[in-house]
This record gives sequence, structure tokens and C-alpha cells, in this order.
Amino acid sequence: MTGFISALLPGYFGSLGARAFLKPRPNTSRRHWAEAFSGFERREISVDGLQVPFWVKGKGPLVLLVHGWERDHFAMGGFVAPLLDAGYRVAALDLPGHGEADGESAPLPLLARSITEIASALKQPCTVIAHSIGAAMTALATEAYGLKPDCVVLICAPRGAEDYALAQARRQGLSERALHQMVRQINQALGEPLERYRVDRALDSMTAPILLVHAADDAIVPLSDAQENLRASSAHSLWLSSGGHNRILADRLMIDNVLTWLNSPVPMPTRVVETTTAHG
Repeated sequence: MTGFISALLPGYFGSLGARAFLKPRPNTSRRHWAEAFSGFERREISVDGLQVPFWVKGKGPLVLLVHGWERDHFAMGGFVAPLLDAGYRVAALDLPGHGEADGESAPLPLLARSITEIASALKQPCTVIAHSIGAAMTALATEAYGLKPDCVVLICAPRGAEDYALAQARRQGLSERALHQMVRQINQALGEPLERYRVDRALDSMTAPILLVHAADDAIVPLSDAQENLRASSAHSLWLSSGGHNRILADRLMIDNVLTWLNSPVPMPTRVVETTTAHG
């Protein structure tokens, strides 16, 4: 029904899709790791006049955790205890328009600059572990805003922001006419084509070691996107048989494999692992 009506009113439904992409809704997902950040020091920086909070704990090599769209730092909580136990210093942020951060909208350049600014504020070389749009904006931050991580782990990263926007809108049933109007309106809001935000192109120029992590049953970002990102880069990869787009963050076997990669001086070849997801 939505597809039929949106075909009749493409401008209206296109504007709804554009608003959903630019203005994240409050996070209503279940908070699995409510206690994960207990004892962390809360800090803030200002980015374009917006207060962007981040949390820090531990000593040792720094790992910055970056959440995805319409989530917050708690979404990355499954990594916290394993990283602290392994001797890492852990930091996590709420991106603008998300969680405790200021802002109602979340334009992509602002997200990428926030990641860069927080990494700079920590004054320590860092590894970045990022999910979904957070992963895409980490790649953009390295390409356009001077982020220079020691290495990056990108979980469920789309091939590009336009792919992600279209996938989300198609899940809502928008017609192709409405999708066309949506992309046009997003382009206008950003002041440049959404196609400019391409993860595969950014990875091609990245010099830091990269690990791509993806689940074969991801319904938002298909495995083919991850494979395109892999072909465009010198990345290593970890493909999971299941885990979806968000449940993957609760998979302890995945987390253990990521830590093994971080701690190993020997590059890990492409692997497929069976999942042991703890949360639905």
C-alpha cells in the first residue's frame, strides 16, 4: 500500500524519506549493555556549536567505538569489557543528533568531523571500531577530515551513503518515484550529491590496516556491499553466517575474532565464522 500511495505522491513521500535520513529518531532499541560504561569519565567537545559527549576509561592503546544510525554509545557496549580486559583504553561517543549529543539533524559531514575531533581531543593514536553509518563516516573522516587511525574495524559498512539511504527507504515500502525524490532532496540539503559519500572509494586511499566485518543475512546492508568494499581496498575480512545488521554487535565470537585481529602482527585472511549471538 505504501508503495502505491508513494508512487502517486512521490514528492511528499520523498520528503519523508529525506527527513528520516537526515534527522534520526530517538533510539528505542533495547539497551543490552546498560552497565557497560560504568566508571567511564564523561567529557564533551563542541563541534559546530553542538556539544558532543564521549566517555573514556582504561590505560593502554586507545580504541574509539563509533555507533550507527539511530543508536548511541551503548550499542557498542559488547566490546567494552573484552577491550578493557585485553589492556586497551576505551572511548565511545554519541554522534550529533544521537543519544546525549546536541542536535536534531545529523548531516553526514558533521558526523565525520565529530569522529575526527574526538580522536584529536584524546591526543593519542587510536584504533576505530565502527558500525553501519558510523563505519561509513569513519571512512569519510579518513578521506576528507584528517582522521589518521592506527587501524580500523568497519562492521556492516555500506558501500556508500546513498545505498544505505535507499535500503532504509525500500524497507519502508517507498516507490521508485519517491526514492528518486528522496535522493534529490537529500542532495539539496547536503549541498552536494549523496553519491559523493562512497566507502569503497575512501577505503581505496586508506593506508591504515582495515578489517571489514559483515553478516550474510544483513537485511539493511547486503553482503555484496561489503564485498565491493573489500575489492576496492587492501582490507582483511570477517564474514559471519548470521547476525543481521544490529544483532551482530552482540556476537561474542565476532568480538573475539576482532580482538585477535587487533592483537595479531600477522594479517588475517578472509574468514567465515559461525555465530554465537547472545541477544536477539
